[in-house]
Amino acid sequence: MSRCGVDVNHLLSLHHLHQATTRETKMPNAATDFDAVIVGAGAAGLAATRRLHYAGRSVICLESANRIGGRCHTDTSIFGVPFDIGGHWLHYGELNAFILIGRSLGFDVYEASDDVVFDGDNTIDEVTAVYNEVEAKLNEKTQAESDMAMTEAFTARNDLERTCLFLRVLSAGRDLDEISMHEWVTAGLERDNWYCREGFGAIVARHADGLPVKLNTPVRAIARTPQGAEVETPQGKLTAAHVIVTVSVGVLAAEAIRFDPPLEATRMAALDVITMGTYNHCALQFADGTLPVGPDTLVCYPITALSGSMARAGEMLCNISGTGLCVFEHVGNFAKELEASGQDAAIAFALERMRDVFGSDIMKGFRKGHATQWASNEHTRGSYSGTRPGGAGMREHLKHPHAEVIHFAGEAMNKGETVTVSGAHKEGLRAAGAVLEHL
Repeated sequence: MSRCGVDVNHLLSLHHLHQATTRETKMPNAATDFDAVIVGAGAAGLAATRRLHYAGRSVICLESANRIGGRCHTDTSIFGVPFDIGGHWLHYGELNAFILIGRSLGFDVYEASDDVVFDGDNTIDEVTAVYNEVEAKLNEKTQAESDMAMTEAFTARNDLERTCLFLRVLSAGRDLDEISMHEWVTAGLERDNWYCREGFGAIVARHADGLPVKLNTPVRAIARTPQGAEVETPQGKLTAAHVIVTVSVGVLAAEAIRFDPPLEATRMAALDVITMGTYNHCALQFADGTLPVGPDTLVCYPITALSGSMARAGEMLCNISGTGLCVFEHVGNFAKELEASGQDAAIAFALERMRDVFGSDIMKGFRKGHATQWASNEHTRGSYSGTRPGGAGMREHLKHPHAEVIHFAGEAMNKGETVTVSGAHKEGLRAAGAVLEHL
């Protein structure tokens, strides 16, 4: 089935033809075009589509962008080697669904190494000891006090403590004063991490092979009807017994999709405190033999100053899978600043950090760079969700069905694997299971 350049009526005829060849296919309710319409072809949307499709249900997934994968996409055209524009780390160790999925599909999925370089006056053992002290103090605060901003929870006494605090919360994708202490300290991202040599996004894409997806089809409105729901797109309208919405909380908060009836007050209140952070990658490619570190070496350096609660810094994952590709990771308002300044500014900043760490000779092997721009991405409006101080526990308000037949899924709703691709995948399966129960 073609995934682009097909009008809705043609898509429907192709879809029903395809479904007629599927074993044990159940015909949709005669009053609707589909049993379910899925909005968004990221990890959650694809998981929901896959479960319903293989349950023999009539389903279509509508995606506003020109590709599947959402915030987990592997590009090979920029550098000629796999480059994860979005998610790259398979977090949460054995809990991550894509370790097993990747292996079953023949991908080279492997555990991250412990190779870390700290470019400062302290040894790795000293940095690790201070990092553990910071972690212990934050855990004590979480158990004893109500939710607060990370800036209130911990005041660094020196540059090393400041650096360790930043490294602990880097994955939150936001500045310290925008991080809920209770949510982030209890997140389990400190478990073992894994990588995929072919790219994390490649696993997500391969796992979606054969699913009924329509690209370049943004959903503008979803309305409850007596038979289920009506979904409006620029190409026309579709009807379904159920709808699963998997767009980001940034898209929901911007009201890019109109709901009738309007979303309830509790969900809108949750969208006020669960917002999109910015976590960008600036990738630098170096010639073979240039980098003096082994594959997947994490490089950190001291943070000597903060601008308010914003750190003008990041960390670098160097020599990814031995390809000579390095990714400088920067977050929050600093990431937005670099993004607004353009590709050249982000690349220049990352190269300056590389020279600081490895010396000016590193530039002899530099080939090209590329910076992601998630804050300005209209399809996501940020990288992934995070909870503002005082909002811990609000994620549950996002996952309840709306008007009985409109369901929601995505990384923002998963508490067990917070803000991860695996968490989004599992939320998609949950929502699809709820639809199957109703059907």
